Amino acid sequence: MMKRVLLLMSIFLLIGSLSQAAIPDPKAYNDPSLIYLTLDDGPNWKTGKLLDVLKKHQVKATFFILGKNIEGNEHLLHRMIAEGHLIALHGMRHERDEFYETPLTAVRQMQEVQALIYEVTGIHTNMARTIYGSDAGMTSAHWQAMTDAGFEIWDWNVSSLDHVYKKDNARVEQRVFDLLEANRTANIASIILAHDHSMTPKALDTIIRYAKERDYEFRTLEGAHPVHNFSDVWEPHLSERATP
Repeated sequence: MMKRVLLLMSIFLLIGSLSQAAIPDPKAYNDPSLIYLTLDDGPNWKTGKLLDVLKKHQVKATFFILGKNIEGNEHLLHRMIAEGHLIALHGMRHERDEFYETPLTAVRQMQEVQALIYEVTGIHTNMARTIYGSDAGMTSAHWQAMTDAGFEIWDWNVSSLDHVYKKDNARVEQRVFDLLEANRTANIASIILAHDHSMTPKALDTIIRYAKERDYEFRTLEGAHPVHNFSDVWEPHLSERATP
């Protein structure tokens, strides 16, 4: 009887150790092997094709939604959610002066798109990206108003410039490759800025293939904290071996 008990205990211990070994340590939010792919200004007529590429590669992205583009594209929001992507806020209209006119106008635009997304999807999010990024017009008063309203402001550290080189896939791809490797060398995770209207499916496909071949891992921004923005950038990742 005692031998049987000891044998069972040994088996349980072995199974437990194997289970623990099979579960990888969770990566820190700023691990240099992580990529957070973000797409701004959708949904629009190109979003579906980009979603097709993401689905093919089983990559999840974060979509910063422009409120004026929701009507008529509600099905795309539902598809994003169904396929595991994260939906976030990008204001109502892509007009710099209108958005940044006062702290209140910026907050109201975020609240408007927040309400629209909730109405369509039932999802409430406070994750936001301001028009043209936070360095385009966020004063200290804007920051305080956004914070008081409960919004988390996200920027990026890899700008694809797809909106500049719309017809030059190779240039967009190479720029992203170079910045990914620069961030990996600097020991920091990458947040890629792309746009639904200007990132081509071909360029997106090439970028994902490049990253996966080099053992990068794609994630949404959900659970990535602290927030990264131009006023408060992420620090380099320190591995356990590098920690004294």
